[in-house]
Amino acid sequence: MVSHPVFSELRQLKRVGLRWLYGLVAVPALTDLVETGRLPAVPREWLTEVAAGLVIAALVHQVRKEHRAVLALARSDGLTGLWNRCAFEEGIEDECSRARRTGQPLSLVYIDIDNFKQVNDGRGHAQGDRVLQQLAEAIDHAARARIDRGFRVGGDEFACLLPGSTALQSEAVVARIREHCARSDRAWVDGPLGLSVGIVEFDAHEAASGFVLRADAAMYLQKASRAP
Repeated sequence: MVSHPVFSELRQLKRVGLRWLYGLVAVPALTDLVETGRLPAVPREWLTEVAAGLVIAALVHQVRKEHRAVLALARSDGLTGLWNRCAFEEGIEDECSRARRTGQPLSLVYIDIDNFKQVNDGRGHAQGDRVLQQLAEAIDHAARARIDRGFRVGGDEFACLLPGSTALQSEAVVARIREHCARSDRAWVDGPLGLSVGIVEFDAHEAASGFVLRADAAMYLQKASRAP
């Protein structure tokens, strides 16, 4: 799996972190030490240094908060609210490494919307966007909070990363996704909308890229079997 250069830059930005900025809290006291050759000697002087340190700490906290917000924005899909391709490439590597280390199962679900282009072109882009949002809502509803993650990895392609789940257990997640879509719009029941799904379980001997390719191939195999 080849990462786009922008994705690599974002991962690097995340790794850098900003905790080191809290070291700036000591700057006022150190500045006095350099300039006067001594640390504050009386309570008033210490109070001034502490107040300055607290101001710096508050500013650092705000900078770190905004830094996290920028990272989250760069890794989320604006239309659906799910994680985007950048986050997927990062997450798949992390979860595969964790699965190898712990020996716990890991499943990947690839989802493609059947006849999406027909709806998007025939009923308008607003309706097409709503279809994408309906599937995203279904994925969010079916996923376990703080464990499973849903991604929009392409125009009408989605993925679910399910740590600790076997392929068989993942089938239940897909069933819940289908049920939620069916409750959202009759077009998921009566047509033309549908889901082609590929479910694969991680093999500790394969690379993350191979894991993704297997899920993608399984999804396209199901789509091909449905073609008229």
